[in-house]
Amino acid sequence: MPPSRTGIKVAAAYCIFAGLSEIWVGITGNWMKLLSKPLKPSFRTAVVGAFYVAAGMSLLLKNRSGGLLGILFILLEVLGRVHLVRTGDYPPRGPDFMKSVVGGAIALLIVVYLASQWRKFDAGQSPNAPA
Repeated sequence: MPPSRTGIKVAAAYCIFAGLSEIWVGITGNWMKLLSKPLKPSFRTAVVGAFYVAAGMSLLLKNRSGGLLGILFILLEVLGRVHLVRTGDYPPRGPDFMKSVVGGAIALLIVVYLASQWRKFDAGQSPNAPA
């Protein structure tokens, strides 16, 4: 019986949800009024969110290539957050900055989790199954 991939599926769903939320922030400047001060709509913010969506979609592939792509896209999302602060698209201090830091920390924790689950990628496939 193949190992359960429920945690990986939950991580993928979270990445897709968080990425779509970040794309919405890039388009509108706020999402569900969570930010204390709306941001200026930014294409760059939407691109960073697209990295998160791409990570979630990659994780759904159920193979190591998808897992590796998912991890890389999540790391690009974290680097994108840093870039958004450096370019002034995200605030460099205050409560919204802390929300961004917490979001980045969650993303890094997902990477650590995915790395710990590496053996579950490709698990359950027959040796002759195409990758």
